[in-house]
Amino acid sequence: MSRVVRASKALCLVTLLLVSPSWARRTFPDTRDKIRVFADQLPSQLTDAQWQFVASHYAGSQKMTRDWTRRVRRLNPNFLMLHYQLAVGTGPAQFVVGNSWGSDWPQVTKHESWFLHDAAGHRLHQTAWDWDVMDIRFQGGRPRTGFPAYWLSAAVRRMRENEDDGCFADSYTQDILTGQTQPPAPLFTDVATVQRDWLPQLNHYGAYCARGFHAQPEKFYYLPNLGGLVTSWDKTTDLLVGDGGMNEGFCTDGPPDDWALEMTRVLRLAAAGKIVLCQTGIDPAHADRRWFIVGAYLLTKGRHSYLNMIHDSSLEWYPEYDLDLGGYLAEPQPDVAAYWDPGWHLYRRDYAKGMALVNPSSVPVSVALATPCRLVAAAGGGPVGADGQPSGALTTTIVSSVTVPARSARVLLK
Repeated sequence: MSRVVRASKALCLVTLLLVSPSWARRTFPDTRDKIRVFADQLPSQLTDAQWQFVASHYAGSQKMTRDWTRRVRRLNPNFLMLHYQLAVGTGPAQFVVGNSWGSDWPQVTKHESWFLHDAAGHRLHQTAWDWDVMDIRFQGGRPRTGFPAYWLSAAVRRMRENEDDGCFADSYTQDILTGQTQPPAPLFTDVATVQRDWLPQLNHYGAYCARGFHAQPEKFYYLPNLGGLVTSWDKTTDLLVGDGGMNEGFCTDGPPDDWALEMTRVLRLAAAGKIVLCQTGIDPAHADRRWFIVGAYLLTKGRHSYLNMIHDSSLEWYPEYDLDLGGYLAEPQPDVAAYWDPGWHLYRRDYAKGMALVNPSSVPVSVALATPCRLVAAAGGGPVGADGQPSGALTTTIVSSVTVPARSARVLLK
């Protein structure tokens, strides 16, 4: 009898290992004392030198096939990979399943009750990205349709097949829906209706998905796309619902009030110990804009904060990423106002080897320094060539005063 029990337990363990290749959960690396980059996607074909570069420079990526992931993990076993799946919608776009790209649209579209409809019974369609909104609403603590359970089970199955560490649940917040569906419906055209009838349901749904991920032996990461974080009337969405998430369009180029709201929301995530993926598009020639993004990242950085500046290549590296400021001197505060220096009229955060100064205003700000510092400048950067060598470099100049241009930042080393 005891031999049968032991054999049964052993069989169960083997089965779990077979269906759960990510049994030993990878952790997101500490970001307190360096800038770490998490890629949105990387090239499927790389030279040997580029493979080495990816394995040694990136914390992780998403949307890559299983064989690609296995190869990079032979060089760096801790390399993180996220599965990509729309959070509240489905459509014909393909996603990774093992070593191929596929779509479950033919299966999902048969379940009409899973879709969200307007009063006339029409599906609500996100026209810009060609997907339909699903009915993720809850009633009495349970999903009203079968879609949430399907979404969860499909994501878990794909993460196991892909050998992923978690899922990036894209297009999660109302940013992608408000005023952007056809036919127009009050649920996404009227602010009061969105606040009352959609956002609380989104909180239930997000918590359901996160619980489902964490209940698995692998304890998969649930990382929704939290959008731009600048919608001032959305005080309902629970931004802490998962393990963190992406701030897409990080460091808005809009009004200073929007920038301050976004920074505060990012800081609240960082202060709560969440994983924060700060991602934004750039023009490499716009040096001040690049420094504004890097400065905002340094201002809001926590223990698991990652940066990704994108132009037109999926394998890009910028010299700002190699900046060595050492660790920050104090854990992130949950309000950007804590970093306002009223004497300098700048936002300031101190690090072991220097400081980051950020100016979101429309006019340059100059300050005199009590002791000389080294002002950091960056030149070059962009696609990493076949030789695996990044372009660009950092230089420093000793200064006794510094001018921070409008909508930019500067970094000073001791």
